[in-house]
Amino acid sequence: MAEYNFSNKELFIFLLVTFGLTICMGIAMGFAYTKYPVDSFGLTQMYYPSIGVMTALLLNKERRKNLPMKFYGTYLFFTITSILVLLIDIFVFHKNPNAYMDMLLLVGSIILCLIYFADKKEKIYDFGLGLEKNVKASIGYILLFFVLYMCVDFLSALILGNGKKFIDAFINAKKSIVLFYFPGMCILFLGEEYGWRYFLQTALQQRLGKRTGVILLGIIWGIWHLPLNLFYYSPMTPFYSILNQVAGCIGYAIFFGFVYMKTENIWTVSILHCLASGIAPTFNDALGSNVVLSEELVLANLICFCVVYLPFLFTKEYGKDKKEIGITNQGKSI
Repeated sequence: MAEYNFSNKELFIFLLVTFGLTICMGIAMGFAYTKYPVDSFGLTQMYYPSIGVMTALLLNKERRKNLPMKFYGTYLFFTITSILVLLIDIFVFHKNPNAYMDMLLLVGSIILCLIYFADKKEKIYDFGLGLEKNVKASIGYILLFFVLYMCVDFLSALILGNGKKFIDAFINAKKSIVLFYFPGMCILFLGEEYGWRYFLQTALQQRLGKRTGVILLGIIWGIWHLPLNLFYYSPMTPFYSILNQVAGCIGYAIFFGFVYMKTENIWTVSILHCLASGIAPTFNDALGSNVVLSEELVLANLICFCVVYLPFLFTKEYGKDKKEIGITNQGKSI
C-alpha cells in the first residue's frame, strides 16, 4: 500500500469540513446578500481550509500529541469566534458586522504571530509552518510573482484595448503596499494556503502525480469560491464569474504549487496570495465585488493565465515522479 503524508480518512475529513462550512455559510450568505454587506463572508471563508486541516489532524489520536497545539488552538479560537460574530451580528442584531470582523482579524493575526514563537519550534516545522525555510529564494519568487501578475493584467488590458487604463492604474496604485499589512492579515491568507498548498496539494500530488494533482487542486479551489461568485463577486453574471474564478485558480495553483515545492514555505505562498488579493481590483476589471463580467473579459483573462502561468507546469519541478514527493517525518499516514 502506498505511503502518503495524509491518509484517505484525513483527506475525507478535510474535504467534509472545508466544503461543509462553505456550503452552510454560503446558504447564510444567500439570505443576507440583498440586505447587508457580505464582505465578511468572504473573509471568514478564507479560514475554512485551515479549519479542515486542523480538524482532520486533531481527530487522529496518533498525530495529536505531536501537533503545535498552542498555534492550532489560537487559530481555531479566532476563526470560530469570527464565524459566530458574523452570524450573530447579521441574523440576531441585524447590523453590519464589518467593524467587528476587521478588529478580530487584526487582533487574531497579531496574537497568532506571538503564539507562533511561543509554540515548540520542532512541532511548528514538522507540520508545515516553518517561517525560515528558503527565505532568499522566497523573496525572489515573491518579486517574480509581482512581475507575472502585472504581465497578466497588462496583456489582458491590451487584448481589451485598455492599455492606457492599466498604465494609469499602475501609476496611481496605492494597494501595492499591501504586503506591509500582511502581519495584520496573516490569519486570513494562511487560512487558505495551509489547506490548499500544505495539505491538499500534497495529498493529491502523491496520489495522482504532480501535474494532474495541481490541476485538480485548481479546479477544486475555484469551485470552492462558488458562494462568493453567486452573492459577492458578480451576482449579475455568476456563470462568467465562475469560469473566470476556475481559470484563475488553476493558473495560481500551478504557480503557487511550483513555489511551494521549491521553497516548502507556507508563508511564502500566503504572501503571494495576499499580494494577489490586495492589488487585484486595482488592475483587473474582472475582480472585485458586484462586477458585471463579459465573455470577452473572461476569455482575455483565460488567454493571459495560460500564457503566463501554464509554462510552469512543464518545469523540471513538475516533471518529478509522484514517488519523489517528500514524505515528511510527521506526514506518514498513521
